[in-house]
Amino acid sequence: MSLPALRERLKSGVPLVATFSIIPSVEVVELIGLAGFDAVILDIEHGAHGSEALGPLILAARARGLYPLVRVRSSEPTEIAAALDAGAAGVIVPQIGSLAEAEKAVRAARFAPDGNRGANPFVRAADYSGRLEWFAEANRDVAVLLMIEGQGGLADAEHIVKLPHLDGIFIGPMDLSHALGVPGEMAHPEVVSAIRLVIAACKAEGITAGIFAGTPEAAKRWFGEGVSLAGVGVDTGHLLAALRGVVAATKAGQGGPLP
Repeated sequence: MSLPALRERLKSGVPLVATFSIIPSVEVVELIGLAGFDAVILDIEHGAHGSEALGPLILAARARGLYPLVRVRSSEPTEIAAALDAGAAGVIVPQIGSLAEAEKAVRAARFAPDGNRGANPFVRAADYSGRLEWFAEANRDVAVLLMIEGQGGLADAEHIVKLPHLDGIFIGPMDLSHALGVPGEMAHPEVVSAIRLVIAACKAEGITAGIFAGTPEAAKRWFGEGVSLAGVGVDTGHLLAALRGVVAATKAGQGGPLP
């Protein structure tokens, strides 16, 4: 299924509802698409994905009308390039701790002259075509978002958002809560205040603000405050909640008449 370029969609400001996926399963990705999500965040940082699994998951996402984003393991250029070569619509780079690290990550996602991404036009992302025009097309279409989830990123946030060719900031409230001394308290006033500062910085530069939201209610609140990309929960959590619901409903009270 053909989708508009992710960079184009992000610039529109229309909210994107995503979920994180740490189960390296084509079927799970398909189910996320069938459920109606706009995007899936294939979480290489915390998932059990190997490089050989990423391509099929990206293909499954596109087949089911999902934008496949990849949260890579680190800001290392080889990590970023591998995800993009496999066909990701964009990358989310975790644990950005400084302006220098942010600049390095953005440049790793862009071909020259905008960056220094390794150039190979025979990969899946280029349809194995060898077309030299693909380099400019990838620079135009592929999205790069950086995660601010620690003290270093917060300190440099006002400068990071000004980087050329950056599409947005994705906020990690869980890690942010640990960094601010209130582990796990994603709704703590200090965490919320820090999140709002990052959102305001993104608004000032006209780039996307994204965030992890533990619940749909939290996602809707952040949409109301200017976020336009929400990663709502994780596939393992959604699956566990659904299975528990089935068990609870089955064991509760007496059954009705047979159909």
